[in-house]
Amino acid sequence: MIKLYTQTSCHSSLAARQWLSAHDIAFEEKNFSTDLPTVTELKHILSLTENGLDDIISKRSKYYSEVAEQLPQMKLNDALKLLSTHPKLLRRPIIVSVNKIQIGFNADDIRQFIPRAIRRMKFDVMLNRYALGEI
Repeated sequence: MIKLYTQTSCHSSLAARQWLSAHDIAFEEKNFSTDLPTVTELKHILSLTENGLDDIISKRSKYYSEVAEQLPQMKLNDALKLLSTHPKLLRRPIIVSVNKIQIGFNADDIRQFIPRAIRRMKFDVMLNRYALGEI
């Protein structure tokens, strides 16, 4: 199951939700504005990133300037507790499956969440149309 972590009034979160719905991809949404992230959820998110906290922290957040100097010295659990109580520090949306992650909305990258069989079928249809000279 795909999890979509969003925040209220975030245009990128809205775009991700609409894209997933338009492509009939089932997802569970959790809005961090009303339902704070758990440390366990944040650990799972981090386990899928390449650069750890740097990938999920929003440096454009108003609160970031207040904690920017403290973050590098924080223990991981302390940083996760901070993020779980101040979710506006997180980039959004965060789209997660068992082994895939996308942070922010990107119309090309989000295609990774379309099941492989469907992507393959669409590719085969396109190849057939090309072979027939339709495209």
